[in-house]
Amino acid sequence: MKAKATIFWLIFFWQALSAQQKFVISGTIPSQYIGVDITLHSENSAFNPINAKEKNGKFFLTGEIKQDYEPALLVVRKDNKYLGESFLFIGAQDMKIDIVKLNESKYYNDFHFINVPFAKEQKKYEQMTMPFIDSIKIASRPYDDARRGYLKGHNKDSLWTIVSNFRKKLLVQKIKFIESFPDDYISLYFFNKEIINGYHPITVHELNTIYDKLSNDLKETDLGKSVGEYINKKQSLSVGNVLPNFFFSTNKGDNFDLSSFFSNKKFVLLCFWGRSCAPCIKKIPTLKIINKKYESKGLQLISISLDIDAGGWLESLKKHEMSWLQTCDIPIYNQGNNIRNILDVDRMPQYFLIDNTGRLVYHNEQSNDDDDFTVLLKFLESKLP
Repeated sequence: MKAKATIFWLIFFWQALSAQQKFVISGTIPSQYIGVDITLHSENSAFNPINAKEKNGKFFLTGEIKQDYEPALLVVRKDNKYLGESFLFIGAQDMKIDIVKLNESKYYNDFHFINVPFAKEQKKYEQMTMPFIDSIKIASRPYDDARRGYLKGHNKDSLWTIVSNFRKKLLVQKIKFIESFPDDYISLYFFNKEIINGYHPITVHELNTIYDKLSNDLKETDLGKSVGEYINKKQSLSVGNVLPNFFFSTNKGDNFDLSSFFSNKKFVLLCFWGRSCAPCIKKIPTLKIINKKYESKGLQLISISLDIDAGGWLESLKKHEMSWLQTCDIPIYNQGNNIRNILDVDRMPQYFLIDNTGRLVYHNEQSNDDDDFTVLLKFLESKLP
């Protein structure tokens, strides 16, 4: 019996070792950066940070990875002072990195990659996206100043339109890159990080269209399967489908679950917002009008704050005087449900209108509504005259 156990553990140990793949990075750095510390960080925590010290203008890093490729960040410091960094993919191979120039702004570092996976594709991605990233930064400054009241006499909505248009153009460039390299892991990576988990509003149909253009080999990777599962979940949350139930507590201490309203309400409007979200605050007066007009006709409003500070949220409720049900997506109020994840709310504001069967009948982005709730108001007028 002991012999069998020993064989089992030897096989298990061998499999664990064989799953690891070794990588080696040798590098150079100019003389002005003498004495710097160089650290390689795994973006997915695939390995602990690996440190090296510059010696005679050179450095050396080695480690192990489980996947064929791992996204990582190479960070350079001296005496704990940040000097610069570069993103790269680690492969199970010998790689060389020549650090030419460092800059505190990560977009203006100069790293030369030799035998580093997807280095050329990464350079192409930066060339396609950087002009629009720079434009967004420039356009965002006057918008932020106007929003904070520093810039007087400027229309915040018009300034935001400029920012939004640059973001749309940036999204187009990201999609073009993925379509240009449908077989490369870097495309799947950027699809997941920059589009699915980015700030771009995008429909599930658009996500499916992009995903379908990726190679079958990419879809069979762990990340590819994860992305596919996410899109399927997103599809289940689209208009026409029944949404999952969840429980919550209000600021007044009352406990509810979503389905409890279906017996005496015709519709429930979920309003995801935050006290620092300017577009959210702008819509509160219209929500007050909607609540006043349709509450007695069978509409229940529920505002769900994505604030993480309960005290700040409660102060904001006093300021804005919203008379309908209020909850906050933190453990003390969401009863451990994490409503944001259940409904995949990754930005604010978002509005879900649910009928008394639990079916989603309207979503501000999916329904292509505007800032004035034109689509929502027309729907309510037809269903709750």
